Amino acid sequence: MLTPPPSSASSSTVASSLPSPRHHPLKSGGPKESAFIRYVDQGILLAKRRWAKRKFDDGPAGEVKGYHSFKEAGKDLDSLIDVVWVSGTPGLQIPYLLNIALLAVDFLPGFDPAPKITFKLLDKLDLAFASLLQGCDIDTGEVLPGFEGGRGVNATEKVRIKSLVERTRICVVDVMSGEANVGESEEQMETDEDESMDEDEDDDDNDGNLWEMEIATVYDRTIGELGDTMVSMPIGIVTDG
Repeated sequence: MLTPPPSSASSSTVASSLPSPRHHPLKSGGPKESAFIRYVDQGILLAKRRWAKRKFDDGPAGEVKGYHSFKEAGKDLDSLIDVVWVSGTPGLQIPYLLNIALLAVDFLPGFDPAPKITFKLLDKLDLAFASLLQGCDIDTGEVLPGFEGGRGVNATEKVRIKSLVERTRICVVDVMSGEANVGESEEQMETDEDESMDEDEDDDDNDGNLWEMEIATVYDRTIGELGDTMVSMPIGIVTDG
């Protein structure tokens, strides 16, 4: 019931698509909502535990294994985003997506730069937040479940999203312009539409300028939907000269 269908292949080298949501929001207080909350809470808790044990040697069989790269963490967060989106319940989607997005910001500085999965994950979150702010899928124009009656993202939620966007953009610049050269990171952007996050991406011939372009577009659709509530902030890796 809560397992999302596979996302369709994207035409962009870093863009991500969201699975189709339920037609109607989960009934408040119902068994499906309770099952959903338990599942996502457990997934978030597991991600936090794996983060706490990051880069540690794996312990005995059966113990939680720590993350060894952001690629591993990103795959877990990506799966949680899909489950949250499938719920079709704005009252759950907004707080849970904010929680997951903040985990991504916390996790990123703890590993070597992993541009491909980083930008795919952030692109999916950007699509989700921008669609919720608009009340419809920004790619298809279809009204989202729970927004038929005119529900919108309230002012408090907008402030939280705005704060997330600003923090993330700064974090991505810091991570991608750190000691590890953006052009020599652990993952290579491929142009094959069918490539998934599960594939090994260890080539070292990335185009640093191309990644800088991706940095400049982090949460750009969400910023557009926030409009006047979002203070314009320059983004990018600043170089001398």
